[in-house]
Amino acid sequence: MRDVDRALIELAARQHQVFSREQARAAGLSASGVSKRVARGQFVECGPSSLHFPGVTLSYRGCLQAGLLDLGPGALVSAHAAGCVHVLDHFEEGPLEFLTLRDSRHRRTVGSVRSTTDISKLDRAVVDGLACTSVTRTVIELLRMGDTIAAGNALDSGTRLRLTAPEVVARRLAQMGRQGRDGVAAFELLRRLGTVESRLERRFLSVVADAGLPVPALQQRYQLEGVGNVRVDFEFLTFPIVVEVGGSRGYLSRDERRHQERRRTALQLMGKTVYFFTADDVFNDPDYVVRTLFTALTHPQAG
Repeated sequence: MRDVDRALIELAARQHQVFSREQARAAGLSASGVSKRVARGQFVECGPSSLHFPGVTLSYRGCLQAGLLDLGPGALVSAHAAGCVHVLDHFEEGPLEFLTLRDSRHRRTVGSVRSTTDISKLDRAVVDGLACTSVTRTVIELLRMGDTIAAGNALDSGTRLRLTAPEVVARRLAQMGRQGRDGVAAFELLRRLGTVESRLERRFLSVVADAGLPVPALQQRYQLEGVGNVRVDFEFLTFPIVVEVGGSRGYLSRDERRHQERRRTALQLMGKTVYFFTADDVFNDPDYVVRTLFTALTHPQAG
């Protein structure tokens, strides 16, 4: 085996089975030698600059690595793809997404590429050999894309893993100045979303905000006679209307049903109107949620 082949095999093993034309030339091949190997099927093109050996099936991370090699040393895996690489909650293998500096935006690869004028050292991380946006910058990029749900998931799990925090995201947005203003309004909503306890609750708030309805107060607590201290998921204080969200309309036991009904009755005796939406309502039929709330908020007596 030639030294150049050995070097490229070892390099590919460290880079999720891919390497670049530049790396092949650095290993000892000429540009024409690389092209001849591609023509003979000894190298397989992944993208404009990235290659792999025949017989290799690239993993998701291999495809991301190929994109980074196509885009050059300043590029980063970003957005949902970065959330997957960081193993954040609710992020799975899917689109190939990258962030690159504006002066490299002419470079192309398979996948989606966003450009920016500002990538600092704090925005960079390396996970499993892949250059990707830090969790803080991942949250910001998801906000710039308008995906508040994914940004909230990234912020929640990133905070739990001590990879970012709400105040760190806010500070980085401020540092980015005009560049970051696309995400500022969304981040203000995200601050409110950050106090919810589940993805379902965050999705409910997003449905409410997207419909232009008033944003409810979160996690109001009451001391209810015969029930004790309770927390309600959401409350439209002006009306006042309480909204609860959950996985099922049913109850696991007779005691739980009695507790829930007493809780509802106690809230109604306080003058609250209580509505309940299932996870299926919130995720799969948001129009039903919006119609119900619109009617409730415009005609409170209907509740």
